[in-house]
Amino acid sequence: MELYEQGSINIWSDPYIRKQLLLAHLNADSDAASRKPETISATIDWMLKDSAPGAFIDWGCGPGLYSNEISARGWDVLGVDINEESVKYAEKKASEKTLSARYAVGSYLDQLSFGKFDIAACIYCDFGALKPDDRAAFLENVKNNLGEGGTFVFDVFGEQVCAGKTEGRNWIREEAKNFWCESPCYVLTECEHFKEQSVWGDKYVVIPDSGEPFSTVIWTHYFTVEAISTLLSDFGFEMTETNQNLVQNGEFISSDVIFIRAAVSGS
Repeated sequence: MELYEQGSINIWSDPYIRKQLLLAHLNADSDAASRKPETISATIDWMLKDSAPGAFIDWGCGPGLYSNEISARGWDVLGVDINEESVKYAEKKASEKTLSARYAVGSYLDQLSFGKFDIAACIYCDFGALKPDDRAAFLENVKNNLGEGGTFVFDVFGEQVCAGKTEGRNWIREEAKNFWCESPCYVLTECEHFKEQSVWGDKYVVIPDSGEPFSTVIWTHYFTVEAISTLLSDFGFEMTETNQNLVQNGEFISSDVIFIRAAVSGS
């Protein structure tokens, strides 16, 4: 595996896989795509504490598990996600609950302008999945959509995520209608640790019985509090608060998750 290599598909916009991702988001017994309900509620409490309702943008909102709850608490919410299936679900649930939350299909790596928001959020360690160039583009997007005095709230893995990962290669056989494709398939996996860059790469090569092979690579950066503070400073942000107690032991692929609150420097 090459550092920061890309696969042949984007799983969040692939027509088949994005539907499987939505199902994973909605499985309350699993934290494979979204955290468990009690953790989501605690995270929202922390994100909104000491803030009067205002404008909130949820980058990578998924099926609206955070956005709709924040809307129910009186905030003017916009959720943005590249997965069209998730956005449709979020809109449906908002309508059923007569919530004012709005949604848009889009990539937070594109330069998007939706107005000015009091809080911008990106939850579920999405930030650590971004390659350095993409990270720069995303932070510019965040900055451009924050109002004066606005805050950016997100989470990243700490160093202990390494304890749950092992380098190596493997393969499995999947039956029809699996996570990856309709057809039975072989899935070849490779995991590699790039210690200098503090990132793990997980590569999946899918070889369907019917159809063309494809691949995807998921990158998982991890940080110390000092490292994330320095990174934010380099992009014109100032870290104002951290919380490392929102994800409980035994939940998610690692409980070592750092939640960060930051503001644009000088704002």
